[in-house]
Amino acid sequence: MPRRCLIVERHKWETGTSQRQLQFVLETAQSFFGRGNADRQIRVRVFMPPDAPRPTFEKTITISREYPNGTRRTNGFPEMGTIPPSFVFFQETGQQGVYDVWWQTDTAIVAARYRNWRQGRNTQYGRGRLSLIINGSAPRVIDRI
Repeated sequence: MPRRCLIVERHKWETGTSQRQLQFVLETAQSFFGRGNADRQIRVRVFMPPDAPRPTFEKTITISREYPNGTRRTNGFPEMGTIPPSFVFFQETGQQGVYDVWWQTDTAIVAARYRNWRQGRNTQYGRGRLSLIINGSAPRVIDRI
């Protein structure tokens, strides 16, 4: 099965207690995780740092139902609150419902490397977040365009 990778921008003003949620633009979330008005459980294997040979930890988290404001969100992932503004990667693993997750704080190099970003709606906090689904695997460390 060909793998895909969802790349989503994490802003400094994320939602939830201690900014523990990561919001997804609805169209992008639907394309990657599927449609649904119910919460969906997924398993994440988190790599800290991104080039670690094995996941630092694994856990089951929730991709929320669709919200009226046109988003879906991560829930049950308190570690997300410690991730700085960055691009967060959700890489399909070939196992149904299991994703490798990492982030990169050098947002300029990530944004420059890929084309056809989708941008969410602007909010009172600033411009809408960028997101993208790429066909194939993304490198865990991007240091060149």
